[in-house]
Amino acid sequence: MSFRVRVFVLVLLVAVAAIGATAWLTFGLAARQITDSQAAATKHVVDTAETVRAYARRHGTWRGVSERVQRLSDENHQRIRLVNLYGLVTVDTDHLAHRAARPVVSPPTLIDPRPTLRIPDDLAGAQSWPGERTQNPASTKAEMFTQTAIDRYRRTQLFARCLVEQFREPPALTEDWYGVPFAADNVMDHPECQRQMTEQADWDRAGDVTATAACRSEQVPRICLVKTFGDRVATFSPEPLQLFLGAVDDDAATLVGRPTVIAAGGILVLALIGTALIARNVSRPVRSLTAASRRLADGHLDTRVPPVGSGELGQLSASFNRMAQALEAAEAAQRRLVASVAHELRTPLSNLLGYLEALQDGVLPPSRELFTSLHDEAQLQRRILDDLQDLTLAESGHLTYRRVVFDLGDLVEAARIAHLAVAEAAGVRLTAEVAGPLPVHGDQDRLRQVLGNLVTNALRYTDAGGAVVLRAFPAEGRPVVEVEDTGCGIEPADLPFVFQRFWRADPARDRATGGSGLGLTIARQIVLDHDGTIDASSTPGVGSTFRVVL
Repeated sequence: MSFRVRVFVLVLLVAVAAIGATAWLTFGLAARQITDSQAAATKHVVDTAETVRAYARRHGTWRGVSERVQRLSDENHQRIRLVNLYGLVTVDTDHLAHRAARPVVSPPTLIDPRPTLRIPDDLAGAQSWPGERTQNPASTKAEMFTQTAIDRYRRTQLFARCLVEQFREPPALTEDWYGVPFAADNVMDHPECQRQMTEQADWDRAGDVTATAACRSEQVPRICLVKTFGDRVATFSPEPLQLFLGAVDDDAATLVGRPTVIAAGGILVLALIGTALIARNVSRPVRSLTAASRRLADGHLDTRVPPVGSGELGQLSASFNRMAQALEAAEAAQRRLVASVAHELRTPLSNLLGYLEALQDGVLPPSRELFTSLHDEAQLQRRILDDLQDLTLAESGHLTYRRVVFDLGDLVEAARIAHLAVAEAAGVRLTAEVAGPLPVHGDQDRLRQVLGNLVTNALRYTDAGGAVVLRAFPAEGRPVVEVEDTGCGIEPADLPFVFQRFWRADPARDRATGGSGLGLTIARQIVLDHDGTIDASSTPGVGSTFRVVL
């Protein structure tokens, strides 16, 4: 028996066993799912109805209830549908989720947010609510109590509705012993809501007196007053809603039959064709990598291969994708560099060309000042080209370093003296603080170049009357140099880009406020070649600090 036939038989046996196990598990799980679903539906009806009722009592309106209902639906994994007594839908979680409506299985549950008034037997202390008086002195104590409860609940609901509709922040309500929710007096102090609440309450109070007075002729006035309370508060309470919950509505045969047939058929089909596809599936990633490498060689740097797992082929695919990503990033960086260089050289060349054409046409007379300006423009181009050459050599590892042992403190003091004249001309105080001898093994000239770039930037962006401080000190056994200024600072969003080529904080890229835009990039590369780190911290309007650790 060949290996292929043996694999085919083995796969077929596994498929038959899997079909039997799948059918047995499906029947058992489906039966349990039906039982659990129906039990959950019954349990969630009470909890959901109480939660929705509490929302209406606290907010005084149904506005915003869809968010609370959606959370309940997500927690209980059920469809929740709220409709009013006329059949108009208030909330349907299936509609909120933009999917086809699933059937509901629970009977409608009425959610009436109106509270039920409890009239005490002893009404002597029942009128102790502060600030409430009846307009009819002839009313009975029970009527006065009911009028006070209606007015108190009206004010609370109107105030809560105002806060929710205008400010989306309901007040904290407490239900008293008589069953009426209320808010503390010190909470109901918002002027706009207080005005609306007072106007509506004063307008309705006369109707409260008339409604409660009608209960005097009843044989049981207490029952009449409780009903009157419910009728009166219905005019300003949220309308009653009907609650429907959705659950699994298929019977056991439907739940079990379809999954079993589909699973059995799928396993059989996979078993029949699986063996024939084994060799093809194994070789497919290799073919994909071969095709992708050809596309990459043809210049399609965005080529990627899909991952094929965590094994050797998966690692090979991930390595290929990383290589392609690195090549694409290098190509993009090269294009950005060419564009930046073209931008930096275009302006000075345009200036030179314009002045030379003006001199040639006799528009401008030759003068020492004009030749000085042209010389400065040429010097700027030469400086940009020199910086580009240094940066290219540094990034390629071909920049020459002459390393010796020297004192970092002496280098800091030399930098201060070299820039002292520029600082005095700008009206900036330049000082140095050195903490003892700091021996360093490195290229003194290159590190002086780094420090010179940092000091030049600090002086350039510090106004007259400010200060620039150079510090050299040991930290955790390593020499540290800091250049701190009191200049304009750097925005937090710009800090990650200060060491990039041609970056300037000035969006207009004005050379009057900056150099070539390569100084910090070169400084970072020199520090990295000395196995060091350089970083910047800044507070806009306070100043910046550049820190070099060697």
